Amino acid sequence: MMEDGLAFLLDQVRQAKVKNFLEIGTAIGKTAIAVASLDPEIQVVTIERDPKMIEAAKINIAESGLASQITLIEGDANEVALPDFLADCIFIDAAKAQYQRFFAKYSPILSRNGIILSDNMNFHGMVDHPERTNNRNTKHLLKKIRMYREFLKSLEDFETTFMDVGDGVAVTRRKKR
Repeated sequence: MMEDGLAFLLDQVRQAKVKNFLEIGTAIGKTAIAVASLDPEIQVVTIERDPKMIEAAKINIAESGLASQITLIEGDANEVALPDFLADCIFIDAAKAQYQRFFAKYSPILSRNGIILSDNMNFHGMVDHPERTNNRNTKHLLKKIRMYREFLKSLEDFETTFMDVGDGVAVTRRKKR
């Protein structure tokens, strides 16, 4: 996540008074640490499948002094089981082609007034300009992200705002009834 994207995410977490944060895609633990450092009451559950990233995240989390607030779950986010957990914020920043599956799996554990933040909605400006690449795999990924955007727009129980911050962030909330 780019610096301005991280600042935006942290601002959203503060505004929503998040106490339980779920991150799908830990990488090296930077976001989990930043969120945990906002408030000693925040509990972070973060999921990562890449063994190299997991090792780096473990070191960074240990060195941060925030390990008591951060639970790192090792494995594929489509397959792992979570502890009994109701998330005030779900941050999706893992395999871009899997975003819709992640949303479907984890949105049921979103608290009533919670938010779901999906990163990389612009993917380096190429989602709206796929002609900027000739790579077949990248074109397929861009199509998946466009499909995910359309999926978010079509949801009856949620409303989504797309923000041109960082590499693009979708902010999704339950509709007020």
